[in-house]
Amino acid sequence: MSEGRDVPQATGPEVQTDGEGQRGLAHYMAEEYGEAARLFAAALQREPGHPDWERLRLLAEANAAAEIQHPVPERYHFEREKLLARPTTRDGDLPSPPPRLVRRLDQRILRAAGNFLGSILTAMMHVAISTVGTLLDYRDRVWTNWYRRGLTLGILTLAYMRERLNQNNLRTTYPPGTLIGFQPEGQQPPRGATHFRTADGSWNNFANPKEGAAGTRFPRNVRPEAIRPETGETLMSPNPREVSRVLLTRGEKMLEIPFLNLLAAAWIQFQNSDWISHGENHSTSLHEVPLAEDDPFRKRYGQTKMFIAKTQPDPTRTPDEKLPISFINEVTHWWDGSQIYGSNQETVDRLRSKVDGKLRLQPDGRLPMRHHVEDTGFVRNWWVGQALLHTLFAREHNSICDHLKARHPDWDDDRLFNVARLINAAVMAKIHSVEWTPAVLPNHGLSNALNANWYGMLTNVLRKGKGKRTVAAINIRNPELGGVVGNPLDKHDSAYGLTQEFVEIYRLHSFLPETLAFSRVGQNGSAGEVVQFSATRQSGSARLTERYGIAGLFQSFGRIHPGELVLNNYPRFLQELSIPGNPLFDMGAVDILRARERGVPRYNEFRRQLGLNPIATFRDLTNNPDHLAKLEKIYGGDVEKLDLLVGTLGEGETNRPTHFGFGETMFQIFILNATRRLQADRFYTDNYNEETYTAEGLQWVDDASLKSVLLRNYPELASTGLANIKNAFEPWDGNDRPLDKKRHPLRAFDKELGKDPWRGDQPR
Repeated sequence: MSEGRDVPQATGPEVQTDGEGQRGLAHYMAEEYGEAARLFAAALQREPGHPDWERLRLLAEANAAAEIQHPVPERYHFEREKLLARPTTRDGDLPSPPPRLVRRLDQRILRAAGNFLGSILTAMMHVAISTVGTLLDYRDRVWTNWYRRGLTLGILTLAYMRERLNQNNLRTTYPPGTLIGFQPEGQQPPRGATHFRTADGSWNNFANPKEGAAGTRFPRNVRPEAIRPETGETLMSPNPREVSRVLLTRGEKMLEIPFLNLLAAAWIQFQNSDWISHGENHSTSLHEVPLAEDDPFRKRYGQTKMFIAKTQPDPTRTPDEKLPISFINEVTHWWDGSQIYGSNQETVDRLRSKVDGKLRLQPDGRLPMRHHVEDTGFVRNWWVGQALLHTLFAREHNSICDHLKARHPDWDDDRLFNVARLINAAVMAKIHSVEWTPAVLPNHGLSNALNANWYGMLTNVLRKGKGKRTVAAINIRNPELGGVVGNPLDKHDSAYGLTQEFVEIYRLHSFLPETLAFSRVGQNGSAGEVVQFSATRQSGSARLTERYGIAGLFQSFGRIHPGELVLNNYPRFLQELSIPGNPLFDMGAVDILRARERGVPRYNEFRRQLGLNPIATFRDLTNNPDHLAKLEKIYGGDVEKLDLLVGTLGEGETNRPTHFGFGETMFQIFILNATRRLQADRFYTDNYNEETYTAEGLQWVDDASLKSVLLRNYPELASTGLANIKNAFEPWDGNDRPLDKKRHPLRAFDKELGKDPWRGDQPR
């Protein structure tokens, strides 16, 4: 779930090499992990129980299993000429557009009725939202209060908060009067771009061809004057490594989220891989983080500093630019499945089988291998959780192709591929909107609001279960009542892109456990082998999918809990991580440093920028005495120095909306982008129709859930706890553990489950 690689070009002091342990350390620092593990094991024969040798042996064995010394993907850096070039999509890369569908008279009448009702209801909704927002402040002294109101008032308050964010917090990072990517005006779109997504995300907007495309800048959600990249002493104050050690380090036992399984953690990284990546970090310019005298890295590794590569600069900046610092997104900003398909034409072409529109798979249904890992559209920070979801949705793509081919036998490979891609991406967007987010934030009002984002409030009230349709016969032309999807495009007068602030609030590493327990389907869910998380990375992924099978790993993930997003629950393995080119790396320190380096405001100023009230003292943030003492010590009592990540993790249960897995500061960015990712994309608005997706494609999306996708591609999972639950991100209980309210809170307000929601979807 981390960002791009950080490659150091310096090492610590020389290590004495007398004895197996010291020789093992020398090999470890040279990234020769197999030999290091052998030597540490030999050292333990001489000194049984030696804590450093035992710890390093486990780390070396995990790194050797993962072959973590190999860069994945191959290293490359942004090139100015390529970033400024015109979109790479040409005539012939996409199929010809389909014939225009002519609506029947009754369809035109129903559409006109939806538009007429929408205009009236939109005016009514605007009055209701404005009235609630004006008369009832959504902020108390510090925290918001929308969730303490009734269901209807709470949803209207959320809508008002979103309107304010759309008005005040959409900021371009390109100079006034320029198109995204400094593109020349008047370019003509290639054939087929009207109905199909391009590989690099270009041509979603014909007037601004690189809007949302790969290789363009991250916009911002804060005012330009608030963007102040930190350098020198300020960057290191307080020391990021010390912040990580004192405020992030997990205790001996991980604090678990009882109502989620580990698929929820894998899923958000899977989605982030579709949306955001800073790409390769700088290859020669480094941040030097001093290590304190009592830092265990000094004793264990003999080093006085930790090295973190700087974020790769934006090479498209011009000498006379007056805008604040900017950064480039390696992948497309759109919700287009680019993590599966790639963000450039070369990758898309490599991954396609060129037969019946399908993606390449091995005969056993797993992804093909390339450069030590599975081959797919995005492989940075690869581990087995990503392998599961990439494989699942590659197979789902191929299932969609079979479905389309059976109904359109005259379609060629290109049309099958491109329509299947649209449908597959929409399935992922729907799962995230109406399943993942309510599972992580199982609040009644929010769940209704998120379903309204997709379907519309009227559909939620009038239709249940399989009767729900994203685009209704009379589709109300209003985003709240008729849903965002299938209604008109709205960019709120700002070109679309995911923001630098969005990147920073999705640092959710605390979700990850230290170890994973795996078993095969048919073992009644019993835990088998326990594997160090680090050993599941890179090459370790394919070894695990071969040993346990994809279905067995899904079953295992369904029974493992993620960690809570709170202070002192950060994975210890991430604080002593090895990455290609750097055997000694604290991801917690990097998470702290990146926000400072990239000019994202610290916690209090971040809240002000988003229309929230700042905290006055650390006691406003938390009443945990241990956390308070640590915060006072690290930040010297100055709340203005509080780092964004630390502040968001510190927002304890008493300061979070009911049943929220994370706090309200992160939630503001979420409110803004959860709708915008759909509303600014014509493939979810103006083009979400039968002409583009086909009637059977729209039906496929309507019928899809993560559970149905899993069972379609791995029917053997019907014998597991998945059969007993509705939302596949809930714990897969039911076979050997009854469903209960603590572990399945979403069921309490799901009317489709009837009067007894705790009996399970399919009683066993």
